[in-house]
Amino acid sequence: MIFEKSAIVNAPVDRIWVMLLDPNVMGACVPGVETIEVVSPIEYLVTVQVKIAFISARFKVRTTIVETRAPTYLRSAGTGEDTSLTSSLTQTSEVFLTDKGDGSSELRTRLVVELMGRFGSFGLSIIKTKVDRMWQEFSENLANKAAEPTADAVSTGAGALDRVTVDSSSAATHVRGS
Repeated sequence: MIFEKSAIVNAPVDRIWVMLLDPNVMGACVPGVETIEVVSPIEYLVTVQVKIAFISARFKVRTTIVETRAPTYLRSAGTGEDTSLTSSLTQTSEVFLTDKGDGSSELRTRLVVELMGRFGSFGLSIIKTKVDRMWQEFSENLANKAAEPTADAVSTGAGALDRVTVDSSSAATHVRGS
């Protein structure tokens, strides 16, 4: 399945770029993220809870940043399994940032996802509806983070973190060292 989405964020490209590379910010913005374990500056182990219709899954996804062209392009790839082993996924995503010339930026993404198992049995329309809702929530969360003062929205030293835990009920992030 291929999904292409876009959003306008009221922040310059450079600021959004830094936010995209910060696991604290992304953990707070991406719906369903429970934890992000920083394996290396380009590799993360992400636990995400997703519910579609009557089925809920908790995926552990190993995500790697494959290519970057700062500050306008990022490509990542990941694979993961549901912790109950009823579903698995592979994904690649591309993010394109474009300066709109008025202090805002366009964020476009192209996501290619292959779902296997129970989640893979859902039809495209059900998956598309879920992706649309998650994109809307992500876009709103990112816009809200971009509106925060710089020191609050983008943490410093994120590459040194071992683990970032996200409290999804409040969207607050809690950092734990090893």
